[in-house]
Amino acid sequence: MATGIIGLLILTLCILLFITEWLPAVVTGALGCLMMVLFQVCTLEEAFSGFSNSIIYLLFGALIIGNAMFETGAAARIGHQVVIWSKDNERRFLLISGFAAGLLAMFLANTAVIAAFLPIIDGACSTSCRMKRKNLTLNLAICTMLGGSCTLIGCTPQLTANALLFETTGTSLSMFTMFAPGFLMLLFYLFFTQLFGYRLGERIWGGRLEEHFLLDAPSATMEKPLSSPNDKKHRMILGIILAAMLFFYLTEWLSTAMTAMCAAMLCILTGCTNVKTIRNTMDWESVLFLAFCLGLANALNAGGSGELMTGFISSMLGNHPSDFLVYAALCLLTLAVSNFITNSTAILIVLPVGLSISTALGINPLTMCLGIYFSASLACSTPLAAAQISMTLVAGYRFTDYVKYTLPHTLLFYLCILFIVPAFFPF
Repeated sequence: MATGIIGLLILTLCILLFITEWLPAVVTGALGCLMMVLFQVCTLEEAFSGFSNSIIYLLFGALIIGNAMFETGAAARIGHQVVIWSKDNERRFLLISGFAAGLLAMFLANTAVIAAFLPIIDGACSTSCRMKRKNLTLNLAICTMLGGSCTLIGCTPQLTANALLFETTGTSLSMFTMFAPGFLMLLFYLFFTQLFGYRLGERIWGGRLEEHFLLDAPSATMEKPLSSPNDKKHRMILGIILAAMLFFYLTEWLSTAMTAMCAAMLCILTGCTNVKTIRNTMDWESVLFLAFCLGLANALNAGGSGELMTGFISSMLGNHPSDFLVYAALCLLTLAVSNFITNSTAILIVLPVGLSISTALGINPLTMCLGIYFSASLACSTPLAAAQISMTLVAGYRFTDYVKYTLPHTLLFYLCILFIVPAFFPF
């Protein structure tokens, strides 16, 4: 347990550095990983395992594809069309694209969906002076998280939860077991964003200069004649590549990361983009920061910090707590833990405890499983929370932006988990 305590102390220091911004975020992430190794919380391989994580290559491939979409003018055309549909209104754009992203994420990897929407957002913002990336990117990422939580194949946490539930109780989740509560939460979130979330975001980052997250000089691309024969040819090629990418995402013949990397390589080989442009415009800082975040999360898990927090909460519940209190406490614990470690890891840590407690107290294990699963899947208050949240760093958010903006949303999600899940799956 000593390593678990040290890991929590290092995490606390990293959080303070993230919040105060005394060091650049990527330096803080690297420092946290180094300290985990120096204080023997984990091995070097575990601390820097983020660089071998497939999410890194998914993001890398997505950025190259996004670059190709700008080079060929495809992103500008798509963005222009979405702006027309939304009538140049950010709130309408959020409603239309958020609902569409949520639906896609039910059947595609939500990290792949947000990766596909990044260049569309950038194209819309480059087309319209009324669209701002910070107002759109994080909201769309949260919509993909909500959509991905609605089906068994939407993302990996439910597969982890399903495996643990089957191993413990012999029952398993079906494709749409979690659809009703998940879809209701998606609708609530879209409604909440229209009424309150949009204005909150404008208050937090509204006065800052816009940052272009795919190309450093968008004007150069936007000034190219989009009707030139060469661009038309490359747009047709890119369309075929994107269609093939979608096919492989659906069939899962290749992993999402491999599919994204193969599509990125095809973009280079066919001339839709080139190595020089990629080298000059790639957001290397976001790629590195994501790798360090994943490594930090793995180090915490390897050092036993998660189990330490779970044991503390379990001891705080006492000997004869009510069903609702146990459920609420474990969901809150999962929601808190998932903001600093991967959601699948949080489920691996908390769900076995939750299932054992529910068995002892006679609580419906399916209710407990879904509550903990949704709590892990919807954590979004730090860039460490989930890969799709980390990917939004390319829009230029600060660490504190995530905390300030998502706290009301997290409260909404927590209340939904407390009351909507038991409404469909009683204790």
